[in-house]
Amino acid sequence: MADQFIGEIRAFGFNYAPYEWAFCNGQLIPVQQNAALFAILGANYGGNGSTNFGLPNLQGRAIMGQVNGDINNPQGDAQVTITTATMPSHSHTLYGDVAHASSDQPANHLPARLLDANNNAFIAAVPPPALTTLSPATIGTVGNSLPHDNSQPYQVLNFCISLAGAWPQRP
Repeated sequence: MADQFIGEIRAFGFNYAPYEWAFCNGQLIPVQQNAALFAILGANYGGNGSTNFGLPNLQGRAIMGQVNGDINNPQGDAQVTITTATMPSHSHTLYGDVAHASSDQPANHLPARLLDANNNAFIAAVPPPALTTLSPATIGTVGNSLPHDNSQPYQVLNFCISLAGAWPQRP
């Protein structure tokens, strides 16, 4: 391919790296055979910086522009687990009926008045009564605390970096 800069990265819609290009998959390559590219990248993407250096790893990553001079500073997570510490503050309203239940199928899907062991009704009041544990029949836990996919919609392409080409002159 003509007219590329050394170190230029392009997206390709085929499954191979063209001649004088390499996949951006984080691989280590020898400095001796790639001195010009090493002069541009250095060891920013890994390697020991004397005999080998790393290429950027764009596998499974969205590309983001450079921020505050940081290069090779991956951000974000492909999967996240929501915890109470990361959940936004919110509340759940409970609606009920003060009549005694006559069946186990609540009318209009509202729970009827619940009775405690002394046959006293539990009714929401202001100020609220002392906290009490609800019957497992009234509220339950859902979910399983497993991570969920956090990926934006994507189309897979191969990103490759030019190993040869024109030297990119600084302004």
